Amino acid sequence: MELKIDAEVFLFDLDGTVYLGDQPIDGAIETLKMLTAMGKKVFFLTNNSSKDKSEYVLKLNKIGYPAVKEQVLTSTMATIQYLNTRRKGKSVYPIGTPTFVAEIKAAGIEVKEDADIVLLAFDTTLTYDKIWKANILLEKGREFMATHPDIVCPSDIGDMPDVGALMALLECSCGRAPSVICGKPYSPMAEIINSIVNVEKEKIVMVGDRLYTDILFGINNGYQSLLVLSGETTPEMLASSGIQPTHVLPSVKEIIA
Repeated sequence: MELKIDAEVFLFDLDGTVYLGDQPIDGAIETLKMLTAMGKKVFFLTNNSSKDKSEYVLKLNKIGYPAVKEQVLTSTMATIQYLNTRRKGKSVYPIGTPTFVAEIKAAGIEVKEDADIVLLAFDTTLTYDKIWKANILLEKGREFMATHPDIVCPSDIGDMPDVGALMALLECSCGRAPSVICGKPYSPMAEIINSIVNVEKEKIVMVGDRLYTDILFGINNGYQSLLVLSGETTPEMLASSGIQPTHVLPSVKEIIA
């Protein structure tokens, strides 16, 4: 077996990289198991803030990889850390799933309607009323934060509108864009990585299918980056993007020859 990437820590995106919907991408699970057997540190970094760590662990286990909670890092975790260190004592009005809101509350962050911060997450339970209330707060000048910038979330039946699409909606309706975004490609997510792994940044590789989140996350934070062409990005998109990953492969399967 030949490992094509010289790294000790592998950070994997999930949607479009390890699986699409409920279907694992061909060879991905086998590659994850081989990396683990080689003694490499494997983590899963997802911007998807609609679920908590337990749900991701369950899904990975179901499709064949024996993940544990410590391997899963989410934009929700990065957001909570940011709020508790840089906005301590501030209240939030969350646009998110019940799971997301429960995580925010469990971290000791006050949730209320007349809040200091509008916090936008990937909300698969979205209602018009939530958007309207957020718009009112933003028109009053409250701070605007988002968990991540992904425009769509890929699935096996078609793309789902994600936080980036809702950011555009609110920017159109009230003229405000988020002042802080916590997930990939921004530094709050990297701060979590750097606090739990003790290796040189050059020995860390971010593996993902999306140029403007996954690959820029690697570039912006001093890691290697591996673009896989199993999700959003096509060769044509890469050629016209101006973004240069460290490595490009058809899928996760090709990490090990």
